[in-house]
Amino acid sequence: MAKTVAAAIVTYNRLDLLKECLANVLNQGEYLGHVIVVDNLSNDGTKEYLDSLDDDRLVIYHSPSNLGGAGGFNMAVKLFAEKLDDDYVWLMDDDTMVQENALKYLVEFMDEHPQTSFVNSQVRWGSIDGNPSWMNVNSPRAFTWPRFLQEDNQAIEVVNSTFVSVMFSRDMVAMVGLPQKEYFIWGDDIEYTNRMANAYRGYMVVKSLAVHKSKENTLPGDIVRESDAKRLWRYRYEFRNRVLTARRISKKELFFVLAKIYCRDLVKLMITPRVAYRFKKIGMVGWGGIRGLFFNPKIEYADIPRKPVRSINKLIKEAQAKQPGQALTMAQELEIIEDGQK
Repeated sequence: MAKTVAAAIVTYNRLDLLKECLANVLNQGEYLGHVIVVDNLSNDGTKEYLDSLDDDRLVIYHSPSNLGGAGGFNMAVKLFAEKLDDDYVWLMDDDTMVQENALKYLVEFMDEHPQTSFVNSQVRWGSIDGNPSWMNVNSPRAFTWPRFLQEDNQAIEVVNSTFVSVMFSRDMVAMVGLPQKEYFIWGDDIEYTNRMANAYRGYMVVKSLAVHKSKENTLPGDIVRESDAKRLWRYRYEFRNRVLTARRISKKELFFVLAKIYCRDLVKLMITPRVAYRFKKIGMVGWGGIRGLFFNPKIEYADIPRKPVRSINKLIKEAQAKQPGQALTMAQELEIIEDGQK
């Protein structure tokens, strides 16, 4: 029996974009089982529009409060896990315009490579012919990224993903839990896919395309260039969340992230000419890093049978302990990871 997918869209006061996003998703074809829409207390007619739709595939959740993007995705994954029987969940914002067969390529790669944590689309900005969407560009995993480029449905191994067209399985939710709703906005996708990528590797499927219709094609977390006063509040979460994500990876990663915050971002804010809202931003960066050191909300799990947590890092450390003083080669690490997946 063919696998089915529950697409999940989180929306807030962007009705025109939501209509376009939803139409693209509903046209994805055979693999689409349901479409979850989490409405974060919109007041622009979104509720009335969603309630007027007549499609058995739709699962609408009207939140009694604005949960933020992080809380919206937490709820979407929870609804998928507890209320539906689809095999995969496919997350996106309401300004994500998935292209024809985007879902088909994701499902087919996952079916061909079941020991995969997540798959995501290649994301362009503004239009299919536009530049990459800089905030959604994945980081390839060093040395192993070309492994599936010889296949017809090509993919690149990546270390994490944003929530702009990313798909993962029910088993993965049972293993790693739900997205961290306490992040509220920004960084919850990186933290969550980091968790998954430490269980099994994740991949960007090259033929699966999505267009991100954000207002600007900005770099992630680029507070120095930010000039929109209405967006400044988001950076209070950005730097706090960035530190917690690093803490959950390793002490080494935490050191690098703190160095970037206080030796790069803070210094650039101080010395770059004509920075808008300079002193407000300095305060956000300085306090954000400190808050991240004490911010540690508990990971939440859906009400479904749990699966044992698996860790690639733990497998490698255990193998390294058996040959002290001798570093593992890349080939040995790959063999350990693949043996542990059987």
